[in-house]
Amino acid sequence: MSRACLFLLLISTLSGQTAKNAFEKAPPDVDAALRQNMTKFYQAHVDKKFRLAEQVVAEDSKDTFFGLNKAACLAFKIDKIVYSDDFKKAKTTVLCNQYLPFPGFEKPVDVPIPDTWKIENGQWAWYLDLAAGKDTPFGHRNPPKEGTPTTGPTPGPMVNMDAVMKGVQADKNAVMLSSKEPSNDVVRIANSLPGPVTLRLDAPSTAGLKVTLERTELKGGEQTRVLFQSEPAANRKAFELQVLVSPINIMIPIQVSFQ
Repeated sequence: MSRACLFLLLISTLSGQTAKNAFEKAPPDVDAALRQNMTKFYQAHVDKKFRLAEQVVAEDSKDTFFGLNKAACLAFKIDKIVYSDDFKKAKTTVLCNQYLPFPGFEKPVDVPIPDTWKIENGQWAWYLDLAAGKDTPFGHRNPPKEGTPTTGPTPGPMVNMDAVMKGVQADKNAVMLSSKEPSNDVVRIANSLPGPVTLRLDAPSTAGLKVTLERTELKGGEQTRVLFQSEPAANRKAFELQVLVSPINIMIPIQVSFQ
């Protein structure tokens, strides 16, 4: 499978949530049941026992599931769950720890993996709603035409990989802060791709320094800021932080120095 197809398959169809569910907490038994099946599903990916994962895949998505490349997770962590349809559907994000096939990624990193789940026969099941199409960093992909095989990747738009790698960029890759007085700086990150991406900040904890990523999701054409707020402190050393961009799996480095 091409790298472009792998990128496209990382985004699952996300159904809209109701206003009611957006602000209500799921019943404990419902939440526990979903987390149990999510754990079974992703642990099977870690163990590479995909027949076990199939046990919690919806009937209408089994053929699609076996046709997809599986996430090569070394470990996983449930990050976010958003319920909809009176807690009968959910969109989830799991952090999949994996090696990335790009220069500069010698160590595994946590990659956000979005998925969708629904209640089927009284149980939570992973599913992929092919009828709705998908929003990807490369634009919206329409569902396959009737009669198109569901196994394997569905045809997508032609992707210029050089444009993809440059599609999300920072306006600068270094900030200079003061060690003697309060100081601040800003790095702006813009998404020039036609579709959405997810951002995650990976920064070491530093006393007296607060680093904030304003937004973690950017639609095509949107931008956000990384805010730096520093208080006086002696003997600080320069360091590098990263912003991970998914699902295109690029890392934006930002060098932090102190005068």
